[in-house]
Amino acid sequence: MNRTTRHILFLILVIALLAISTTVVFAKELGLLIISGPGLKGDITLKDSGQLMKLEQSGFFDQASLTKPPENLGEGYNITAQLNLDGKMVPFVEMVYYPTNEGEAGYVHYTGRLKGEKLQTVDEWRILSLSADKTFRSLMSANKITLQSALITAPAPVEPAAPVVEAPAAEPVVAPAASPTPIQTPYLIPAVIAAILLLVGAGLTLRRRTVSNPTM
Repeated sequence: MNRTTRHILFLILVIALLAISTTVVFAKELGLLIISGPGLKGDITLKDSGQLMKLEQSGFFDQASLTKPPENLGEGYNITAQLNLDGKMVPFVEMVYYPTNEGEAGYVHYTGRLKGEKLQTVDEWRILSLSADKTFRSLMSANKITLQSALITAPAPVEPAAPVVEAPAAEPVVAPAASPTPIQTPYLIPAVIAAILLLVGAGLTLRRRTVSNPTM
C-alpha cells in the first residue's frame, strides 16, 4: 500500500468519525404524564424519568383491544402522555384509565393519538395486563395518589315490604234483650178466685133480700 492510498484511507476514516460525531440522535421516550380525576385537585404532572420508563416498559400503552366498552363504569382518570423528542415535549396519546378492584385488570379508553404532527381523535378500548396495571398503581402510590375504583356497585335489592294486614272491624256489641218479668201467677190466681167468690156471695145476698121483701 503506497503513501497515496494510505492518505486516502485516513481521510475516509476522518470523514466517517466526523459524520458520527455530528449525527443528531433524537431521544424518543416518555417525558411526562398529566393526570386528573376522582380525588385529585386539578392536574397532577409526573416527570420522574425512572418511574415513567418502568411504566412504558410494562406495556401500559400497548395492550389488548376490546371489541366493546365494558359496562358498569363510573368516572375514570384522564391521562395525557407526552414524549420527549430531543428535549421537546410532544403529546402523543390521550386516554381515560378506569381502575377496578386492586389485583384486577383495569380498562383504558383511548380518545386521542398522535398521527403525523398532531393528535387525532380515536375511540379505542383496551384492557390492561395485570403487570401493567400493577405498575401504574405503584406509580400512583409513589406519588401519594389514591386511586378510586370506577366500578359501579349495584344497589342491594330492596325486599318488598310485608303487606299490612288490617285488623277485622270489631262487631258492635249488642246488649242482650231484657226478658219480660214473669207474672207472679202463684199469688194472682187465689186473688181472682177470692174476687169471684165475693161476687157470688154478694149476688146470693141480694137475691135473698129480694125474695124476703117482695115488691108491693
